[in-house]
Amino acid sequence: MIIDYRTMVSLTYDDGLDSQVKHALPALNAFGIKGTFFVSGEALKNPARYPAWRGVAAAGHEIGIHTINHPCDISFDFVPKGFALQDYDMARMREEIDENLRIVKDEFNYKSDKYVFAYPCGQSSLGKNREISYKPLIKEKFSAARGVQSIYADPISVDLDEVPCFGVECNGGEMIEMVKKAAQNGMWLVFLFHGIEGDYISVTEQAHRELVEYLSHNKDTILTDTFGNISSRISAKR
Repeated sequence: MIIDYRTMVSLTYDDGLDSQVKHALPALNAFGIKGTFFVSGEALKNPARYPAWRGVAAAGHEIGIHTINHPCDISFDFVPKGFALQDYDMARMREEIDENLRIVKDEFNYKSDKYVFAYPCGQSSLGKNREISYKPLIKEKFSAARGVQSIYADPISVDLDEVPCFGVECNGGEMIEMVKKAAQNGMWLVFLFHGIEGDYISVTEQAHRELVEYLSHNKDTILTDTFGNISSRISAKR
């Protein structure tokens, strides 16, 4: 398989946090970089937040699916009662994902022929004992999905139904070094951000901007594009 860039980078943002709209979006727009926002939680539940996400979509960024209630294993203390993966069956997960898609399409005005998904907490099984994989449901509905394993993605062999990524809480220089390392090995580097200058699992606005500026200034050798566009590019070359 031939990839015509030395490396590829995708910037992904989880949970639909206000700090992403406030601090990440201006940098992306200023430097002409497109990101992928896997929105969940209040951003989907609260109609007052819909205009902000319509603005994200209108600016050409990708809106990914991340479920509405972000179900994770019951062992996590932030999981509300009744919303752990142990409380879900396939019918409930399908219904929630369908509603997530409806909101993204109808309320955020984000239309695409290929939608992408990110597993909450990187976990892909549900049921009383977490004995049921819901990856077949995701493969049915989405062109690609992102997990959370912290490794570089090899374009030749990466599983597009569970693409690895690096969740970051570091400075701009450290993130730029990650890009350089990916370039040395011809890898796809997927960043996972949560808070930008706020919220949780945060990086500073300056660190994020330094990374985005670096990517913008190296467009000739680094393809920085949405998770969906790069995964589709890889798929088409197989």
